[in-house]
Amino acid sequence: MKIAICDDDISFTSKLEEIIKQESVNYGKKPEIDVFFDGETLVKSIEDGQSYSMIFLDIEMKRMNGITAARRIRQLDRYTLIIYISSYDDYLKELFEVEPFRFISKPLQLQKLKQYFGEAIRKIEGLNNIYSYSYNKEEYTVPIKEIVYFESNKRLINIRLNDGTEQSFYGKLNNVEKEIQKINKHFIRIHQSFLVNYSYVKKMTYSEVVLEHNYDELVLRISEDRRSTVRRKVCEIAGGLQLYND
Repeated sequence: MKIAICDDDISFTSKLEEIIKQESVNYGKKPEIDVFFDGETLVKSIEDGQSYSMIFLDIEMKRMNGITAARRIRQLDRYTLIIYISSYDDYLKELFEVEPFRFISKPLQLQKLKQYFGEAIRKIEGLNNIYSYSYNKEEYTVPIKEIVYFESNKRLINIRLNDGTEQSFYGKLNNVEKEIQKINKHFIRIHQSFLVNYSYVKKMTYSEVVLEHNYDELVLRISEDRRSTVRRKVCEIAGGLQLYND
């Protein structure tokens, strides 16, 4: 679990980092914590590909304040939980538009922090089980464990579910792949048009994959230009085990 702390008060960030480490033990977590002292550096890290499950963010900072930083972050990552920690409480209108998870006032209230941290952990665990998308201005959610694969057909993304049904929305498979990798690492891009859930892989050779779901089997081709990447990804998921039938 990756956590970011962004506050220009060095002594405060050290104290907060220590509390988070101590509380994480109670939930069986070993977080990787990155500390930033301004919003600009935090945003740059996320733009460069870093993702965080949770961000503790101060509002008043000299180089890019927390409001501006959160707006940029929301454009890049809609899943990360933002917890504001600030001595200022008159930013409610601005805070609302960036969907903060919680707000903690300074000076730090330890019990509130512990409470909100626990709630954030439970929220993250829930997000890890759900994929959400929008279609015709409506929001939909799908249990990730039920998704067999995503298929791209021109501008349409089809989601094949374990019960044999399909759901669709407009989008790009490249974007779906980036989003799903943030919440579940068991999806593999085997083809320009297919992103498959490794949990449904029954058999895999160097050139094709056999998916089994709802007592049915489906054979999909692994495109030639992706075969080496797919092989490495499978080994990562399986912990380095050889799972191919060559």
